[in-house]
Amino acid sequence: MAQAAPSQEALPTPPASEPREAVEPSAAEAQAPAGAPPPRANAPTVPELSPSIDERLTADEHRLEALEEQSTETKSDLSALKKLRFSGYIQGRYQYQQDLDASGAGGSSRFGIRRGRLKATYTGDVAQLMLQIDAVPAGVTLKDAEATLFVPGTKQQLSVTLGQMKWPFGYEGPQSSSDREFPERSRVVRNLLPSERDRGAKVNGRYKFLRLAVGVFDGNGTDSGTTQDNDKEKDVVGHLGFDLKWLAGGISGWYGHDLGRLPTDPFRRAYERTRVGADLQAYFDVVPLGGTSIKGEFIAGRTYGAANNATHLDVPAHGWYLLLVQNIGLNDAVGVRYDAFDPHNGQADAAAGEVPGADNTVETVGVVVQHHFGENLKLSASYELPMTHAVAQALDPHDNLFTLQMQARF
Repeated sequence: MAQAAPSQEALPTPPASEPREAVEPSAAEAQAPAGAPPPRANAPTVPELSPSIDERLTADEHRLEALEEQSTETKSDLSALKKLRFSGYIQGRYQYQQDLDASGAGGSSRFGIRRGRLKATYTGDVAQLMLQIDAVPAGVTLKDAEATLFVPGTKQQLSVTLGQMKWPFGYEGPQSSSDREFPERSRVVRNLLPSERDRGAKVNGRYKFLRLAVGVFDGNGTDSGTTQDNDKEKDVVGHLGFDLKWLAGGISGWYGHDLGRLPTDPFRRAYERTRVGADLQAYFDVVPLGGTSIKGEFIAGRTYGAANNATHLDVPAHGWYLLLVQNIGLNDAVGVRYDAFDPHNGQADAAAGEVPGADNTVETVGVVVQHHFGENLKLSASYELPMTHAVAQALDPHDNLFTLQMQARF
């Protein structure tokens, strides 16, 4: 007899499993199309494609262009800096002057700062700017302020300058105080060119060995006590020279007028202000000592404002100097200078008492010794013996001067 099939209720039921959290599909599974087989475990990944040669060349070209642009900007900045030059020098001094008379009146012993110069010069292709100030205990003053145009097509051989500048007259007047052998200029230059500078316009030209400088100026100089010209008169000043390296020199001229009034004048009138001059410099080599230089200059004029700002209207004067400098090796030098100045062309006027008047001729013998501590520092010691021409009972004052000066420059 056949057995009956077991009923469904008799079959065992599987145990119920716990609910599972939903698993986020991976990025590869999310992008896989429907029905696609799932990716295999540990399947190799497809490497990213490297930039092509063209793409790399393009990137390198961009980097190169950026570097070239930076290089151009740097060159432009360096070119501008090369056109700008700063320079300057300091002259510290100790001076001892002998007593003027037996009572001890007039002698002096002092330390001081003679010059504290700072100069900025910017030279371009067609223009130049030059500004120089002097900072000393007495104050800060403007020495030079020049705006210069180089005439196009002349390769900077011809220029026009407007502003405040040195008079183009002679040799020692335009010479820089940092290059001069003696602490001060000769007496004739200090009297006939008292401030060395004036405001005006100047033309400079060079052709081979020839040199020309001529200008129109106010005429009163920068030490006249005013920042503006006090009259409409203008002076013409010029120098025509030559430079053969071992021999140089030239002739100078000055013509103008100065408005003033003498005791005999009812009103102010224009008095002629004139100068003529000649200068010469020669350079030699003396073996085995070193280089030798001989310099001389002669100046004669009428109507001048001396160093004390006193104007000598219609007064003739003249003077000269002769300088010999011998280098000893590369760092030392010895110089001797003889200069003479006659402030009244022989018309001496002895003052009452034992001291000659201001119109007496003065001749000065000076000796200077220099030592260079490298290129930036110079020490000099000078001794000057002024000899005032005595008239009648007047005596030559004892006013010998010793100057020790240290100059640092950059």
